[in-house]
Formats: sequence, C-alpha cells, structure tokens
Amino acid sequence: MMDKKVFFLLGFIMFLTMTGYGIVLPTLPFIADDLGLSSFQMGSLITGWAVSQLITAPIWGRFADKMGRKPVLLFGLFGFGVAFIILILAQSYWQLLIARIIGAALSSGTHPAVFSMVADFSTPKNRNLSMAQMGALNGLGFLCGPAVGGLFTPFGIIVPFIVAGSLALITIPLAWIFIKEPMEKEAQIDENENPSFWGSITMVAKTGYWDLYTITLGLSIAASSFFGLLGYFMIARYDASALYVSLAFSAQAGTSVTVQFFLLKKLYDVFDEEKLSKIGLSIVTIGFAIIATAPVPWMVIIGCILTGFGQACVRPTVISLLSKRGEMGQGITMGLQQSMDSLGRILGPLWGGWIFVYLVPGPFLTSALITFLLLIMMLVNSERQLHLPSVGERKSRM
Repeated sequence: MMDKKVFFLLGFIMFLTMTGYGIVLPTLPFIADDLGLSSFQMGSLITGWAVSQLITAPIWGRFADKMGRKPVLLFGLFGFGVAFIILILAQSYWQLLIARIIGAALSSGTHPAVFSMVADFSTPKNRNLSMAQMGALNGLGFLCGPAVGGLFTPFGIIVPFIVAGSLALITIPLAWIFIKEPMEKEAQIDENENPSFWGSITMVAKTGYWDLYTITLGLSIAASSFFGLLGYFMIARYDASALYVSLAFSAQAGTSVTVQFFLLKKLYDVFDEEKLSKIGLSIVTIGFAIIATAPVPWMVIIGCILTGFGQACVRPTVISLLSKRGEMGQGITMGLQQSMDSLGRILGPLWGGWIFVYLVPGPFLTSALITFLLLIMMLVNSERQLHLPSVGERKSRM
C-alpha cells in the first residue's frame, strides 16, 4: 500500500500542475489582447503547448525508466515553475509562443513520472483506484484553475502565474524529502530503442496494446472538441447565458471528479476493468448524442453529466490497464499515454471548430461517433487484446 504522505504529495503535484493549466486558459486571452494578437495567434499559443508535450513526454518517460522517476519529477516541477516565469517576462507574440513551447517541454515529464510512481508504489489490486484518484485530482485542478486565476487577477494579470510558479518551486524540496525512488528498477528497456514520439509508436506496435492508446487518443479528441465548442454551441443554438454555459462545464467536471473520488471503488467491486470501460464508453456516447440533439439547454446539462460520468469510468481504467500490461517500462508507457492525450487536444478543437462552421451540432455528433467506434473496437478486440496476460504474468510462465 502506498505511503499516505507520498500519495498526498503526488496528488498535490497533479492538482497543482492542472490548476496551473486551468489558470492559463482564461488568463492568456487578456495578455494576448494587450499585445494585440489575432485569434489565430491566440490559438497557436494553446496548440504550441500541446505539440511540445506531444513530442517531449515520451522522451521524459524514457528518462524516467533509465534514470529514475524522482529526478524527472523534480525537473518537471522546476520546469513548470520556470514556464510561468518565462511567460511573465514575454513581451511579444513570438516570446509568448517560445515561452509556451519551452514551458511544455521542460514540464511534460511531471505527469508520466507521477503516474509511473503510482504504478510502482501501488499493487495491481488497488492500482485502478489509485489511478482514478489521481485522475480526480487532475480534473479538480483543472476545475479550480479558473477560480484561482479569478481570485488573484484583480491584483494584476500576472499574479496568478506568480502564485502557480512559486507553489511549484516550493514543492520541489518537499518532493525531494518525502518521495523515495521506487526500489525496483525497470529491466525491460532496450538501450537501442528510439525514445522519440514516433519511436514510441513503433514500440507500441510491437507490444500489441495499440487499442488502449487508441482509446486514449479517441477519447481525448472527442472530449477536447466538446470542451472547445460547448460554449459556442450553447450560444448559437439556445442563446444561452454565461451562467448556463458555466453550469454545463461545471456539471461535466464536477460529475467526473465526484465519480472518481467517491464512486469508482464501488464500481470496481462490481465490474472488472474491461467491462467498466465498455460501460463508460456507452454512457459517454449517449451523453454526446443528447447534447447534439437537445431541444432545450437543460438537456445539454444532462448530457454533460453523462459524459463526465462515462469519462470518469474510462480514463483511469485505461491508464491502469496500460500500467499493468505495458512492456516498455512505466515511464515510457505513461509518457506515450500523455502524448496521445496531447495529440487529441490538438486535433479535437481543430476538427470541432471546422465542422461547427458547417453544422452547429457537428462537434458533438462526431464525438458520439468516435466514442461509439471505440466501444465497437473494444467489443471486437476484448478477447484478443485486453485479456492478454500482464508482463509479470508472462514472466512467471517463462
């Protein structure tokens, strides 16, 4: 069982990093407006962060397997703090873009290191719940980020960045003192393997667990398209107020956090991971379909609740399955998982924004189609893929 102090500190790091991300999203447009940036330039600042994470997360994951989780975690926290300092100093579009890219590259090892440590310190029996709780803290941080930004912005537009960066730097000595490197080192790392993103894709193809990464990518595309276009959709279709839009977002995020914190343990007692993933994808699909076809705005909120519930069942379960079945080392496994998530956050808003111009409910119809196809894939591959023995089980048979 994981030490409670370690779990709390790892959870705080997850919460802190996503709070920082949540602070940036609503605050960055005001900085961009002060600099006279176009909407395209504003969008590129968001995309630049995701692309940088896409490329660098597997590399940091590889380093976590070779050098240890703790050094990568500490450097990631340092990079996260430095990212905000660079952002504060930026005085032009190109400086902002470079700050975002460098910040993402320096800090992208944080999440792979945290999830790898959770996998190392937890047992296969309680790993799914541990991953779910980390995911809940991740979502809670994203939910609290805008609120934290709103709390400190009256003192200056850069004050929220200073607070988030300072907390990250203060956390470094705490992590150094209380978090110990896992005793067992990864032994299955091939020194000749390419640690780049495309090299990692090749490694996935060799292991045969591409379906779990496909679920990660597909769900990320569907969710990011949903998050990126929900507000525009509600305004265009229902002339909804800012309060209604906020309620919809809060319903989705609040449901997801609540399920992961308080309900998943009971669900894991009733359903195995594969079955719960299928149930979750089914619920997400229904939720997106309701949003796309809702005649009144309160039905959109019901759809948001369903998508939050379903995603809370799928995301931590897939991460847990990856940690149990990954053959590449926990670091590279979690790094590639984050890369797939980042790639989805790039593609989702681009696709959603394009199709929204031609069909207002299009982003949600296609999100429903994506999650439905993921469900079909799981049903087809369940026996061949998700029931493959874990790395430990295969070794025991040798």
